[in-house]
Amino acid sequence: MSAWSVTRPSVPGERGGERLFVLLDGVAMEPVERWLYETHPTPVYEPLYLDTPLAECRTLSPCLVELEAGSPVFERFIEEEAENEAGWLMTAGEALEVVADHLRRLLIVEHPWQGEQTLRVASPEVMRYLLEAEAAPEASSLLGPIERLWLPEMQGTDLNWHHLESDSERHRDESPGRFQLTEAHCASLSRIAWRRFRGELAEHLQAHFAKGPWLPTFDGAGQAASEVIELTAALGFHGRRAHFYLANILGAHGRSALQEETMPELSRCLKVADGRPPMERLKSAVDLAQARLNKERSA
Repeated sequence: MSAWSVTRPSVPGERGGERLFVLLDGVAMEPVERWLYETHPTPVYEPLYLDTPLAECRTLSPCLVELEAGSPVFERFIEEEAENEAGWLMTAGEALEVVADHLRRLLIVEHPWQGEQTLRVASPEVMRYLLEAEAAPEASSLLGPIERLWLPEMQGTDLNWHHLESDSERHRDESPGRFQLTEAHCASLSRIAWRRFRGELAEHLQAHFAKGPWLPTFDGAGQAASEVIELTAALGFHGRRAHFYLANILGAHGRSALQEETMPELSRCLKVADGRPPMERLKSAVDLAQARLNKERSA
């Protein structure tokens, strides 16, 4: 989207009258308040769960921290926590309390079908996907008093920053009502579950099949996992177990498992319906793949 750019945030003290804040993810950094006081003797911050129905979960609360010039919180976040996607940075012309009140409005939102839902608003991934669902993210009511924001994202081994500047002419929604998720927001947020599942599948492939014939044909385990996910659907199999079963087959035998000229019985079991339920057929394929692997190892 044209509203976004990729740029690293500059240090506090370089931005005129704007105030710089970091929103720390209490789930990723539990206990986040201990981290704050280990980093800064007198941090200026606000736990967002205060004065909300989530107040009893304070240890998991995201914390909005105001960053002064030379702030050790800024430096430590950039150096240690940004790569964990454990929060994000923003500027505003308003005071800490005003920004915190706006972000509190995003903690509990209205889902179009499921009613009240809690949002992990301190997750840069969640915020990015919400904004990407907006027709004009720079004018979105999600921003409230926020003038600029920086959302970290790890892509492989590289840390990237997604930067957005708000439209100075936008109308700011000051209504106290709950934020309403749209169908577009929900569709965008669904990518988070897919991304996390892909990560689990990538870890599985890396842990068990690093020296097999499948992984070396890709630029990283994440790409290999994405291909497993696509092939699972293309072959007509569905569900978490099905993905891991196919990952085991491909991890052990590579694309040969799908080629009739090299592994005819296994490839037919994967690709040709025979009247059995798909999952039963896939389990048979797993058994064939394991038997072949055992034979190769004993040869």
